[in-house]
Amino acid sequence: MKFLAIIQLTFRESFYKKTFMGFLAISTFIILVFLFALNLDIVNGAQSAISLFGMKSPELVDLDVLVTGVEGVVSVMLFTIGIFMSLFSTSSLIPSLLQTGFIDLFISKPLNRIQILSGRFIGSVTIVAFNIFYLIILTWLIISVKSGIWNWNFLLAGLIIVFTFAVLFSMMTFLGLISKSGPFSLMITYLILFFSPILLQRDQIYALLSSRYYGYIFDGLYYFLPKTAELGKITTQLARGIPVDSWMPVWTSFLFLIFIFLLSIYIFQRKDF
Repeated sequence: MKFLAIIQLTFRESFYKKTFMGFLAISTFIILVFLFALNLDIVNGAQSAISLFGMKSPELVDLDVLVTGVEGVVSVMLFTIGIFMSLFSTSSLIPSLLQTGFIDLFISKPLNRIQILSGRFIGSVTIVAFNIFYLIILTWLIISVKSGIWNWNFLLAGLIIVFTFAVLFSMMTFLGLISKSGPFSLMITYLILFFSPILLQRDQIYALLSSRYYGYIFDGLYYFLPKTAELGKITTQLARGIPVDSWMPVWTSFLFLIFIFLLSIYIFQRKDF
């Protein structure tokens, strides 16, 4: 019960800082756009024209292609803007935990440090998951009811988005513990997020390197760091019903999450408060 209280306290802190409500308000606006501004003019049950805010597409499109295309765009938007906002809104949760007085309150309770840090981590991920699935599920329902096509894979794309956030937040947890700075941990996490697509261009980079050992370093970084670029591709493939080429980015990123979080627990246990 004490562990659940930490998760609940994380929710309440997020409410207090208005980050949760801000994210929820943006998600609600997007949902209302799909509800009232998006229209599908279906012809013979197989083709449709799409209109947004009264602006109609000039040609009819296969309905299946149209629905998966729209849901693919939503998944890309959520993966990029959603994760960017989620990291920003949760960047202070670990540093605030370490503040004098706040951490003393937790340590004085019959809780071990693994429970404290795990509760904070799970609470943060749960906040983001609620917002992501609030938008994903309601958008999916609106599009599905309007079109009659129920693309269940779109919901799986939401799982990958939440998983990607959890992987990146594990890194932000580690950085927050060693720096006690939300802006610093956010900046480095964003750097890793934006560096991921560059590592995909290893063949082009190798051609510019003066030594093969630099290539080994790039390979090591690629396999160690979370593969956000590939996870974004998997998200789009799931949303559009395209077979996933490889699940390697998922399980290697999961191993990164486990390693970094265990390292964070080790550091947290050895801190003197």
